[in-house]
Amino acid sequence: MQKSTLKKSTLKNKILGPLAAGTATLALALATALAPSSAQAQTYTKQQLQETYTAYLSSEGFRPELTQSGNVRFRREGRSFLIYADENDPTYFRMVMAFSADDKSAAARLRRLEGCNTTSFEVKVIKCYLDNDGDPTFSAEMFLVVPGDFKTALSRLLRAMDNGYDKYLKKVAELQR
Repeated sequence: MQKSTLKKSTLKNKILGPLAAGTATLALALATALAPSSAQAQTYTKQQLQETYTAYLSSEGFRPELTQSGNVRFRREGRSFLIYADENDPTYFRMVMAFSADDKSAAARLRRLEGCNTTSFEVKVIKCYLDNDGDPTFSAEMFLVVPGDFKTALSRLLRAMDNGYDKYLKKVAELQR
């Protein structure tokens, strides 16, 4: 009986030994590939980010301009948009559209807040909030692999922003009745 158990054990080692070694090698390779690298991520200057954003916006027919703080502003269908150029976090993309509301009453602020809540809840990616003055701000934010990747999503973000703004206006109008 001992001889039979010994043969099974030897056979088992011959078959599973290389398999276990292969599995260990694969696990080590995966761990190495997925582990954080000591290599530095590419850095971008504010000017490089500005050039990336303005060049693409210009190629799409917009007329981008730089703000005093170095962000990129452009107009579309009568609305002003701002893309933040943040060299401290270049793969974080943030585009906003904001406007100043005429009626600053508490009742109007509450309607705007409800409009923002509706937008933030119903529209993917778009957040709407009131700034310190009670004016609505619509924001689209995302993380990118490289800053230029914003090009692949810009038209969809603009459509989502339009959708959010429309839902906001509809809710505010509904509450005014």
